[in-house]
Amino acid sequence: MKAVKGEELILTCDNKVGQLDALTSLLKEKNINLRGISAYAYESKAVFRLITSDNAKAKEAIKKLGSLEAKEVIIVEMQDEVGQLNAIAKKLKDANIDLTHIYGTTSKPHDSAIIVFASNDNNKALAVVA
Repeated sequence: MKAVKGEELILTCDNKVGQLDALTSLLKEKNINLRGISAYAYESKAVFRLITSDNAKAKEAIKKLGSLEAKEVIIVEMQDEVGQLNAIAKKLKDANIDLTHIYGTTSKPHDSAIIVFASNDNNKALAVVA
């Protein structure tokens, strides 16, 4: 298991048909790989949380879609095995670390997967998980 601090981009834009296409088209045009994504609609807004291969280029490429901010997150690469996330969750609980959000990627069976999360104390979370 490998854990590092990273940066997540949060794009908030109007919730309308085609926003995912617009976002991914802009990233593709600039040759930016999307490593992680979480998205949801809230009232009239769409919120995208992104981990990219080049956040500086991504910020420039997608800023015209809506408001954009960057937040610190913990990125954990772990084996795709039963109980891996539970082991992390137990460590965080035992250290009294409160998560603000979490999402993950898929993987091939028995390959590595990535989870992304933020907490009330990212420094402590990184020390506990790493």
